[in-house]
Amino acid sequence: MIVVLHIHSDYSACSESHIDKIAQYCRQHDIKAIGLTDHDTIEGALRLQKEALDLKVIVGEEISTSHGEIVGLFLKEKIEPNQDLRETCLEIKKQGGVVYVPHPFDRLKVNRIRARHLREILDLVDVIEIYNSKISLAHYNTRAKRFADKHHKLGAVGSDSHYVASIGAALNIMEPFEGPQDFLEKLSRAEFKTGASSLLSTWWVRVRKSVKSKMKSFRGEMFS
Repeated sequence: MIVVLHIHSDYSACSESHIDKIAQYCRQHDIKAIGLTDHDTIEGALRLQKEALDLKVIVGEEISTSHGEIVGLFLKEKIEPNQDLRETCLEIKKQGGVVYVPHPFDRLKVNRIRARHLREILDLVDVIEIYNSKISLAHYNTRAKRFADKHHKLGAVGSDSHYVASIGAALNIMEPFEGPQDFLEKLSRAEFKTGASSLLSTWWVRVRKSVKSKMKSFRGEMFS
C-alpha cells in the first residue's frame, strides 16, 4: 500500500489543503494511508478520519517544542505545544504513539531540531525523516539518511505537503498495517519513491493565507 506522511491541511496556518481535496487526491492516486500532521493541532486529522472512511488516517501532530518541531503519529489527544522537547516525546509515548523527527538537518528550517538536541532524545525516537520533499538542499536529506543509519533508526520519507499537488512527492510503499507497532515493523521493509515539491509554491501559500487572514480581520473591524 502507498502511505504518505507529514501532510498538512488548512488546519495549519501555512497550508491551504482542504480536507475534502486531500481525500480526493488520495483516492485518485491510489494512496491508502495518510499521516496528517498539522501544526499544533489534531482537529484536521480527526475530521479526515471521520469523513474519509475508505482511507487509513494516522492522527498526527507536528508539535512546537522548546527545541524545535517533533511529530507524533497515532495520537489519541492533542499535545500542547511549547513544552520541553523530551517531555513532549514522552507525552507521545504515553499515548502509544510514534516519535517521528521531521527535516532534522535543513538549516533553512528555523524550527528544526538541532543535532545536539536530537542526540539527547535518541532513546525516544522511532523514525527519522530521511527524505523531505521540501528540503532546501539535497545534502540535508543525505545527512539525515546517514544519521539514521549510524544510529540504527528507521527511516521514512515525508512530503511535508502544504498544497494538494505536493502530497504525492514522497511515498512510503509498504505492507498494510494495524496500529503503531505494526506500522514500525512494516516500515522497516518499506520502499520509497521520492520527488520534489516547490519551496516557492509553499512560500506563496503561506503569504496568501496570511493576507486573507489579515483582510478578513480588517473587514471585521470595519463593520463591527
